Amino acid sequence: MATELFFDAEQFLALSTKDRVNLCKRLAERAQELADAAAPKYRGNYLDIAKNWLQLADEMERVVTSENST
Repeated sequence: MATELFFDAEQFLALSTKDRVNLCKRLAERAQELADAAAPKYRGNYLDIAKNWLQLADEMERVVTSENST
C-alpha cells in the first residue's frame, strides 16, 4: 500500500514528464485502494479521483508521443 504519497504542485511541475506520468499512476492506484476500503457514500468519489489521475497520465503520454513523432 502506498501510504507515503502526496501531491505538491511545484514539485510535480519540476518532474520530468515520465516521472509525472508515473506519479499520476501511483496516485490513481492509491485512490483505487481508498475506494476499495471506503464507505459506499465515498467510494464513487475515490473512483472519480482515480479515473482523473489516469486520464491525466494518459494525456501526458499522448502529448509526449505526439511531440516525439513530429
